[in-house]
Amino acid sequence: MSTDPKLYTPTELANLIQSTFTRHVGQINLIGEVSSLVVANSGHAYLQIKDKSAMIKGVVWRSSKISSGISAIQSGLMVQAKGKLSNYAPKSEYQLTIDRIVPMGEGSLSLAFEKLKLKLGNEGLFQPERKREIAKSPRRVALLAAAGSAAVSDFLTTSVERHRGAWISLFSVRVQGKGAAEEMAEALELINGWGGFDLVVMTRGGGSLEDLWAYNEEILVRAVANSRLPILAAVGHSTDLSLVEMAADARAITPTAAAETVYPLDSDLLAEIDDHLTRLKNLAKTRLLAKRGQLQSHIGQLGQLRYKLNNFSQLIDSSLMKLENSVRKLIAASRSRLEALTVSLDHKSPHRDQALKREKLDLLRKNLISRANGLTQAKRAKLDWLMNALNLVSPLNVLTRGYAVATAPDGRVIRSADQVQIGHTIDVRLAEGTLKAQVQETSPAPAKTPPESD
Repeated sequence: MSTDPKLYTPTELANLIQSTFTRHVGQINLIGEVSSLVVANSGHAYLQIKDKSAMIKGVVWRSSKISSGISAIQSGLMVQAKGKLSNYAPKSEYQLTIDRIVPMGEGSLSLAFEKLKLKLGNEGLFQPERKREIAKSPRRVALLAAAGSAAVSDFLTTSVERHRGAWISLFSVRVQGKGAAEEMAEALELINGWGGFDLVVMTRGGGSLEDLWAYNEEILVRAVANSRLPILAAVGHSTDLSLVEMAADARAITPTAAAETVYPLDSDLLAEIDDHLTRLKNLAKTRLLAKRGQLQSHIGQLGQLRYKLNNFSQLIDSSLMKLENSVRKLIAASRSRLEALTVSLDHKSPHRDQALKREKLDLLRKNLISRANGLTQAKRAKLDWLMNALNLVSPLNVLTRGYAVATAPDGRVIRSADQVQIGHTIDVRLAEGTLKAQVQETSPAPAKTPPESD
C-alpha cells in the first residue's frame, strides 16, 4: 500500500501555514530593535524588529488603532511589539501583524517623546490660542483617573474641603500599561458624548517616564486636543511634563493643586471680584471724564454759535425797523405833497375852468395814488429782498447751501474783485472746512442802475 505524502499546491501550503500560526501560536510579544521603518503612501507601515542574530518583519495596517502612534517610533529604538504571526503568501514570508508597539527603556522613550512632540507641535496642537479658560467652581466635573489611587483621594478630599457642593463623577480607567492610552481616549470620547459636564480633570500620581508613557501616546494626546470640553491635566509631579498636559487647556502640578485650581476659596473669589470691580470703576471713571470734556467742548461751541445768531437776529430787526420808517416817511411826504397840490389847485383855478381843473385834479389824484401804490409795492418788494438777503448772509443758511465767504490774507472779507489781484492766495470758508485758492482771473462788477426819482 502506498504511503506517499499528500500533495499540496503553493496556495494550499500557504493556507496550512497560516492555519498553523492561528491555532498554535496566537499572540506574540516581541522585544527588539526597530530597523528599516517605512510608512507607505497607503498609510500602512512596514518595519523590521531584530536582535544580534535574527530579524522578524512586521506590519502595522492603516486601519489599526495604533497606526497614528507609529510616528513616535523610529529606527534604532528598542520596542515591545504585540501582535499575531501571519504568512505573506506571494513571497512565502511570515511577518508579525502588530496591534501594539511601545518604546522600551528611558533612552528610547525620550527619543520617541521628542519625535512625537515635534510632530504634534508643528501641527499646532500645543498653541496657546487653542486653549480655553477653566471656569471657577464648575457645576459638574468629570474625573478621569484610576479608582482607589492616591491621586483620586487627594483631588476629592481637597475639592470637598474647598467646595461642599462639588459634583464630581469618577470615570475609572487604567493610567499605565498596555491599552491604557486607548482606554482613556475612549472614556474621554464617552464623556464628551454624554454632555452635562463643564470640565474634565485627568490626573494620576508620579512615576518614571515608562510609568507615565500612556499620557505621551499619540491616540490620547489627539483625543485631548479634540475634546469639546475644557481639560485640566495633572499628571505626575511638578518635574514631569507629558504631551497630554501640553495639549490640555490647563495644567496643575499635583492632584491637590488641580482641586485648588477648580475650586478656589471664597476669599480668593471675593478678592478677584473686588479687583475686577476696582478695574471696572477706574475704566468707567476714565471714560466718564473723557465724555464730560467732550460735552463741555460742544457746549462752548454751541454758546458761540448762539451768540453769533443773536447778533444776526438783532441786525435783521434793526434793518426792518429802518425800512418801516423809510416807508412811513415816504407815504407821509407823498400825502403832504398831494394835499399841497390840491390846495394850490383850488387857489389858482378860475370859475370858468373849474370843471376842467377838477377833472385834471381827479386825474392827478388817481395818478398820485397809483404812483404811491406802486412806490409802496416797490419798497415792500425791496424790503422782502433785503430780508432774503439778510437770511442768505446768515452762516447757518448761506454756507450750508453751498455758498462760501472769501477773505484776503489780512482777514478782510472780499466784496469786490478790485480788492485782489491775479496770483493772490485767498481763503475760502465753507460750511465745513476752509480752502486756499489762487486768483487766476477777475471781472468787474456790472454797472448799477440808478434808482428812480420820487
